[in-house]
Amino acid sequence: MVKYRMPVTPINYAIWYCYIQGNKPSLNAELDHVIAQQQTCTQDRAKAIFDKHLNKDDLALFQDVSEKFYSTIDQVQQDLGIALEHSKSFTTTLVDSQNELNLITDISSYNQVLGCVERLTDESIAMQNHAREFQTKLAFAYNEIKDLKEALNVSKKVADTDPLTGFYNRGKFDLDITDFCKKYSEQNQHTSLAVLIMFDIDHFKRFNDDFGHQKGDEVLKLVAKKVKEKIKETAKIYRYGGEEFCITAYFDTINDMMAFADYIRLDIAKLAVRKKGDTNTKRAISASFGLAILRPFTNGTVLVERANRALYIAKTHGRNRIEIAPDV
Repeated sequence: MVKYRMPVTPINYAIWYCYIQGNKPSLNAELDHVIAQQQTCTQDRAKAIFDKHLNKDDLALFQDVSEKFYSTIDQVQQDLGIALEHSKSFTTTLVDSQNELNLITDISSYNQVLGCVERLTDESIAMQNHAREFQTKLAFAYNEIKDLKEALNVSKKVADTDPLTGFYNRGKFDLDITDFCKKYSEQNQHTSLAVLIMFDIDHFKRFNDDFGHQKGDEVLKLVAKKVKEKIKETAKIYRYGGEEFCITAYFDTINDMMAFADYIRLDIAKLAVRKKGDTNTKRAISASFGLAILRPFTNGTVLVERANRALYIAKTHGRNRIEIAPDV
């Protein structure tokens, strides 16, 4: 929203939430078209897109978060105002008492001095009480804003995650791959290899055709679970689309890169599924891999094209294998 100069409103947040989630292609296409033409999306166009593709349920979370946030901010501002008024009153009492004491010249003016001390004591106690009350309200406001932040973080995680596999989704990949390439290019020294690994499940269409789409989903879940067990802590994995996946990771050597990819490939090849009601027939699962090593100042589009080309070669050379994209 900041990039395209769109204010952070509930409607804009809902639109971009659904855009990143990628479950409404028509919304993505229309928003892309508007951004390409105007380099932004006006409030009127945003409202039109929302009314066309979304509904009030999509807006509910962001409306609720927005209202709670601004309500909390308003309350903090009010509490600050009250605290400042008490502070001003206490300051006035201090100044008045100081002036009164400066005017005392008679050593026997005990009652006048005691009066000043009593007023200062009372004001000091009142100020301490107000300070404690203000501290309590600030703590409450802090917890409110912290909860709202966590709610937005959860919604962002949902927006970035593919619900079937639990991997990052395509929208998240499109954002991250640019950053992945940029950060590597900005390094002064390249002591490791930045790599994009693309792989997809071999003959996936046959699972759907022979067993039904539910079995296809089961295959995706099995593969996802197996890959999660083997993934490096520094690596990120995405469901690129359908049965195709991407991993971005760093390796010390080409041998390490190949060993990692082959580790995953061999583990996937151990998987198999059965048709419901058929205990004898098993269908093996396998995957083909295309690897592309990032070269400095290469953009994400080129890196994806190279990895995809290597994946295509792996498919044409018999599947269930790994190919490395040649430098071009």
